[in-house]
Amino acid sequence: MMELNYGNHLIFKNLSNDIGQNLNIPVDICQDILKTLQAKALENLKQKNLYQESGLATIKIKILQQSSPKRVIQKELLLSMTTIELKEIIKNDADISLEGLKLINSGRILKDPDSLGSQGVKNGSQILAIILTETSSHFLQTENQIKELESIKTDSKLLALDNEYMQVEDQFGNSLKIPPEERKALVVAMALHEKGKYALKRDDYSRALVFFLEADQEFSQCNSQLLKTVDNYALLDLDIAWCYLCLESFVQLPEAEERLKRCEQKFHSTYGPNLERLVAVKGTPGNEEALFMRLHLLQAIVFYHQNKRLEALNLLRKAEQELESLKVDEQSLVTLVELGYTTTEATLGLRATRGDVNRAANYINENREKREEARKKAKAEAILEKERKKLGFCVDGKQYVDPKFVKILVNMGYSMEASRIALKNCNNIITDSVQYIQENPLPGPSGSKSTQLLSFLDELTQELESAGFDPRMARLALSKHSGDIMKAAEELIENDGIVLGDLSDIVGVESLENIKKRMNENKEKNKALQRLKEDMETVDDDHLDINLVKEEMFLRQYLSLLNQ
Repeated sequence: MMELNYGNHLIFKNLSNDIGQNLNIPVDICQDILKTLQAKALENLKQKNLYQESGLATIKIKILQQSSPKRVIQKELLLSMTTIELKEIIKNDADISLEGLKLINSGRILKDPDSLGSQGVKNGSQILAIILTETSSHFLQTENQIKELESIKTDSKLLALDNEYMQVEDQFGNSLKIPPEERKALVVAMALHEKGKYALKRDDYSRALVFFLEADQEFSQCNSQLLKTVDNYALLDLDIAWCYLCLESFVQLPEAEERLKRCEQKFHSTYGPNLERLVAVKGTPGNEEALFMRLHLLQAIVFYHQNKRLEALNLLRKAEQELESLKVDEQSLVTLVELGYTTTEATLGLRATRGDVNRAANYINENREKREEARKKAKAEAILEKERKKLGFCVDGKQYVDPKFVKILVNMGYSMEASRIALKNCNNIITDSVQYIQENPLPGPSGSKSTQLLSFLDELTQELESAGFDPRMARLALSKHSGDIMKAAEELIENDGIVLGDLSDIVGVESLENIKKRMNENKEKNKALQRLKEDMETVDDDHLDINLVKEEMFLRQYLSLLNQ
C-alpha cells in the first residue's frame, strides 16, 4: 500500500481547505472525497500498467437480476476472449445460469462467438450483465425468452410484406408505402420495440432493455432518410436512456447523452422547438409534452452526474412544470371511462384539452373517426391491390387488369372472364375491350355457365373467402355443388380446404400443390401473428400514456440532491 510523505500530505490538506472554502463544503468531507479520487486514480494507473505489460484488461461486470441485489465483479482477462467464454466465467463466479444471460457494452448486446475486443470492449470497460429469467420453470413458461427474441424477428419478417397481417401507419392511421427490404427491417424493429414497451410498463427494465437494443440493431439497417421521416427511432433512444436510469446504470451516461441529443433533434424537427408544428397538425401539444417532460428529466439527470448543477436545476424545474400540467383529475377520468372510453383514451383526451371533460370526449371521438376513415381507405386500397394481382398482368406487362374496369364491363352484361381477357389483351382500354369481346366471343352456354350463375357464384365465393377459405377452392366447391354454400363449406372443412376438380375455368389458374403451399403459409402467418400479439399493446397512442409516477419520483430525488 502506498502512503503519502509529509510534503504531499501538506499539499493534500491545503487543497482540501481551498476546495472546502470555494464550494462551502466541510474540510473533512473534501479530504474523504480527494482520498477516494486518489485511490481511484492509483487503481486506474495500476490497471493501465497491467494492460500494457501483459495484455490483461480489467473489466467490471455489473450483474442485474430481478429480486436480487445488484452485484459488481471485476475480472482481468484478454480481449481476445469470446463473449461465451466470459459468460462461463460470470456463471461460475456469480453462481448464475447461462440461460437468459445477456451482456451489454456501450449499447450493444455482445454476440457469443465474437471476441470482446472486436465488439468495442476496452481496458476499464464496465459491462452490464442482465439475467432475463430467475427460474427454469419461468423460463419454460415463456417458451424460452432467448428464443423469443429470434422468434419475434422470424415472425415479423414473415408478416412484414403482407398487408393483410402488418400495416405500417402514420399517427393518423394512414398506410405508409415503404420499399420491401426497408419495410422488413422497420417492421422487425417496431415489433421488438413494442415487446420492450410492454416489459417497460411492467417495470421489467432488464428485459425491456434487451428488446430495445435488439430493435436498435434492426433500425440501423433502415435507410437514414427513412428514419428522418418517422419519430420511432427517437422514441427508442428515449426508452433506452430511461431503462439505463431505472437500472441505475450510470456507466452508460455518455451513450445516454448521445441518444438524448439525437432524440431532442428529432423531436424539434418533427414537432417544432415549441411544439408549433404539432399544434398546427393536431391542434394541441398536450400528449407529446409527456415525451418532452421525460426527455428534459433525463437530460437534467445526465447534467447532474456531469456536475453541471445549474443546467440540471434549470431542466428539472422545467420538467416539474411540464409534469404538473400533465396531471389529470381523477374524477374527470372516471367520468370518461364510465362513458365507454378506455383509460388510455380518457387520459390522453384530458391532457390534450387541459382537463375539459366535454372537449376531451369530442377529441377522442374525432381521433377515432380520423383513424377509422384512414384505415378503411387503406383496407379498400389493399383489397383493390389484391384483386389486381388475382386478375393478372395486361399484355404490356406493366399494369394489372383493373378490377374497376372489370366491374364496368360486367355491369354492361359481359361475363367476368370475358371482361378480364378483353381488358388483359387491350391494356385496360374499355372501348377496345368491348370491341375485343364482340370480335372474340367466349364459348356459349353449352361450354360455360350463364352470366347470372357466374355472378351468383362470385357473391358466394366472397362469403367463403371471408370465412378463411382459399377463393379458388371456394369457387370450385360451389361449382361442384351448384351454388349450395352449406354443402360447399362442409366439403372444404372435411378436406382441410382442398377440393379436387377442374380448375381450368377459374380465373388465375393455380396448381393444387401451390394452393396447398399457400394455405400452409397462411396458417404459419396466422400463428406468427398470434405469437407477436402476445405481450403487445394494441391501443392507439399508447406510447404517450405515461403515468408519471416514476418520473415524479426521480424528479423529487434529484431536486433533493441539488438542494442539499
